Amino acid sequence: MIFQRTRQRLPLLFLVAGLLAACAGNGPRDSRPDTRASVPGPDSAQLRSFLDRASAESERERIIEAGLLAAEAGELAVARQLLSSIDEGDEAGLRLLQAKIAQLDNDSRSALFHLNQLDLDALRENETDTWLRALALRSEAHLATEQYLAAARDRVNMGQELRANERISNNNRIWQILTSAPTGTVSGRDALVDSYELRGWLELLNVNTMSQDHIEDQIQRIDQWRGRWAQHSAAQQLPDSLGFLVELWENRPTRIALLLPLQQAAGRAVSQGFMSAYYHSLSDDQEVPEVRIYDTSEPDSSAALYQQASEHGADLIIGPLDKDAVRALQSRGSLPVPTLALNYGDEGRINPANLYQFGLAPEDEIRQAASMAWHAGHRNASVLTPAGGDFQRIHDHFVDHWQSLGGTVVSDARYLDRDSYSDAIRSLMAIDTSEQRAQRVLDLLPRNTMEFTPRRRQDVDFVFLLASPGQGRQIIPTMGFHYAGDVPVFAMPSIYDGSNDTVSNRDLDGIVFTDAPWLLANSDPLLEYSRQTWPRSSGPVERLRAMGVDAYRLHSRLAQLHNYPETRLQGATGTLSLSDDGSIRRHLLGARFDNGEVRILAEGELASGLLLPPAGWIGQLVE
Repeated sequence: MIFQRTRQRLPLLFLVAGLLAACAGNGPRDSRPDTRASVPGPDSAQLRSFLDRASAESERERIIEAGLLAAEAGELAVARQLLSSIDEGDEAGLRLLQAKIAQLDNDSRSALFHLNQLDLDALRENETDTWLRALALRSEAHLATEQYLAAARDRVNMGQELRANERISNNNRIWQILTSAPTGTVSGRDALVDSYELRGWLELLNVNTMSQDHIEDQIQRIDQWRGRWAQHSAAQQLPDSLGFLVELWENRPTRIALLLPLQQAAGRAVSQGFMSAYYHSLSDDQEVPEVRIYDTSEPDSSAALYQQASEHGADLIIGPLDKDAVRALQSRGSLPVPTLALNYGDEGRINPANLYQFGLAPEDEIRQAASMAWHAGHRNASVLTPAGGDFQRIHDHFVDHWQSLGGTVVSDARYLDRDSYSDAIRSLMAIDTSEQRAQRVLDLLPRNTMEFTPRRRQDVDFVFLLASPGQGRQIIPTMGFHYAGDVPVFAMPSIYDGSNDTVSNRDLDGIVFTDAPWLLANSDPLLEYSRQTWPRSSGPVERLRAMGVDAYRLHSRLAQLHNYPETRLQGATGTLSLSDDGSIRRHLLGARFDNGEVRILAEGELASGLLLPPAGWIGQLVE
């Protein structure tokens, strides 16, 4: 690789000696406090290895290239050490190294800053390899900040300079990026759609989305697309997951067993969603599987009914819903039939073949809330959750995940009921400590006329909140009363009940949260059909119905997800993908309360800067 050459003041021998000495003592020169989890320092052998592999001519170029090799190998400590040994500069390699280290630090905003300083046109002309590395890195940074169209555009531009065998992998990545975008979020940005290739990809995405619930129709529409876009790279060879559609359709399940506790509210809600999707497909003249329903309401009935379903010839079992029943399936050495359990068993266990797990896991919601806050630039979190063992797991999972990103939890508090909100927030924001300091001062003064305004702690970037809508409508104004009305709040989906009551919801203004597209968007073709069949209900019930809808839609797609893990499906509960352990993961929509209305966050909105409550909001609360 070629980098711009600069003069050096030290011969390489002395520079390497300095680096090796630094391994035993001082770390990088960055004096800012490091709140990330500690990373072991590199040893001399690691540094020598990467320096020996670097082939650039000048000493500075060699250090930069060694840092890039280390960063691309995931050796963050080595890359940091090498970066700290050289002076600032403007050469492309240095910017690339800074961006790669930022990416390894989960700081995609900083990575984008460094990459956007590059003259990409000049790089493409003179240093094609460096240009390709920069675009690949920028694409991943755009994706991490949910700028899907920009991420795909970088990959499309790369394809023009790749060899034929590399284009296949690149096209698969473009398709994965585009299908990760929530429905409708990549439209309306015509300025970025600047090539035949990108326009073709977006048209293919539209075809895929329109026919996602009808595989046979999808095959026909894609064939028509290939005829219209004959010169497109994907027309010549479809992304792997689309090329699998014919085989997927020919081997789809035709006999499904549905195991649900129909005497319980949760089981009925999932069943309603599942059967709505089934009858909607039937009314649309689609071929549907035979479905046999088994009621698992009786305690400990799931195992026997599962065996019955298998013996009755089911080629796919959907259920059970009970967590203990899923754990029992986990403990089996093998399963006779592919099974989509509607809950999750124990994490960390080796699951038998044929077991897939799908549900409304709070872990998905926690990870995304943390990711949203992180990419908004926040680093110091306060955590406010209800008291009690049922909520401790959510608290602990958020703390663990936030710290794994590199964040710090500076305070946390629990609340019991509405009478405890004020005390919890005073503790969370250290208002009580401020008041105690004031009292000590008053005790020392010979007068009692001193005026005092409490001061909240200043190291809180945002609050992670677990609350119901009713609790949130009390908690948010109480935060304003305690001088914390300017602190951003990121909440779990429980903060939204699906209500469009703008008067009541004004007390939730400023809260950022995630939720299922079924509750937030109106783009699902089944939504109106379902609401004509079942009366609109509360948020928890609607989410379970959405889960039933997705359980039906997944029945014909499990083989595609299994064989092509990069596949993304736009579901009623979120964008669905399959993890290595057979668990279906959901990526939800981001939203925010503004003037009592729920507004879906625009693509890349979080990455554009800190999210703060609306102007004038604090004053409205205090008046």
